Amino acid sequence: MRLPGAARPLLPAIALLAAMAHAQDGERLPQPLGDVVDAAVHCYQVHARSGPLTGSVEVTVVVGADGRASAVTAPPGTHDRVAAAAQCVGVRLKYQPALRDGQPVPEKLVLPVTFPSLPELRGDLRRVVDYCHAPWTLENLKEGSVNLIGRVGTDGRIKEYQLPAGMLPWMTEATQCVAERLEFYPARLRTTLVESWVMVPLEFNLSYNRHYDAEVEPPRPRSDEAAILAAYRKCYPGGQTAMVTIQYRITVAKTGRVRKAELLESSGNASLDEAGACILRSLVFHPARRNLRDVESTLNWPLLVRPAD
Repeated sequence: MRLPGAARPLLPAIALLAAMAHAQDGERLPQPLGDVVDAAVHCYQVHARSGPLTGSVEVTVVVGADGRASAVTAPPGTHDRVAAAAQCVGVRLKYQPALRDGQPVPEKLVLPVTFPSLPELRGDLRRVVDYCHAPWTLENLKEGSVNLIGRVGTDGRIKEYQLPAGMLPWMTEATQCVAERLEFYPARLRTTLVESWVMVPLEFNLSYNRHYDAEVEPPRPRSDEAAILAAYRKCYPGGQTAMVTIQYRITVAKTGRVRKAELLESSGNASLDEAGACILRSLVFHPARRNLRDVESTLNWPLLVRPAD
């Protein structure tokens, strides 16, 4: 029988009165104890490591007479990862069991579970990848792709990340660099900022198009002889007369300045090692170019460290 419109608003009140009458008669429905949100965050952190996890689902919980879940099922068609995480919530919670004739009895309960929204990337991912793709060498141009899975904190920075096994050293270094520099708008669960996991696909492609070869030009010195001589005079330590070639790993920024000069193997003389780094940081280069664009680059650079005169 279809109720008239005026009667429909009375249904919740009637249901409430009926529930109160049942309670007075020693009957009640099962109810969750504890914070469903806390349980959802815990289960999210466990299950989201294998990929993105968000959304809402209603699971059916069979609550035993002891107040524990004896079975938890998700609706047919629910994504496996969402279903597993939601079932985890149902199992983790404790419950006030149903009563019938004053005695605790097993009963079903429909439990709504909501997981956090996904973090949203801030800034230009391509710019970060370009910056971190700097460690390349002319003998072995490096390209590849990887899915970065990271845990984003409430401050929007990646706190922890997972890398696939068997990655090449250059890609591991580049991916770690990206993870340190990415920023996100953090996830929310209702109105609360929460930590969450996210997957970011990274493409380390020199050409931006896999069907074409990259055109790469290495960095080369731009400082003239006078500027080079001035750098030697400024940096070479007084009282020294040694002449030695030292291997460095330099990072040349798009501006042509040496942003970093790392010693690969010591000459055995710390003052000469530092003098070489000082000379390199004092020089100016034509930056490397990738497909006619100035790019930051990192490469090995041997330097002859000697007295200026």
